[in-house]
Amino acid sequence: MMKIKDIQTALEIFEDACIKHSEATEQGDYKTGNKYHSKIMKAIAFLKNENAITNLKDYLSSPSVGVRLWSACYWLPINEQEGIKVLEEIIKSPGINSLTAETTLREWKKGNLKF
Repeated sequence: MMKIKDIQTALEIFEDACIKHSEATEQGDYKTGNKYHSKIMKAIAFLKNENAITNLKDYLSSPSVGVRLWSACYWLPINEQEGIKVLEEIIKSPGINSLTAETTLREWKKGNLKF
């Protein structure tokens, strides 16, 4: 993977990887899912390092459930109420992502997650 050089590139990588990770998860393709998970983590690390994680706010209303899910996870420490609201909306939707959102929210409330 190329080296991330700016915030806009990190956000583009994040969005694309979230979409593809979600698709792979829905298809049960863990190898592809793992590949895109790594890209998500690299983009997030860059955004954190640049103090730009708040740029994820715009993705909380993305048409992609994967983008909303990952954005909401990293939004929890910034605005817990908003992050929880997005996760609760995903929980109501059909598909495997609803289970992921439910598990994430449950573990967050228990204090087991650090983003």
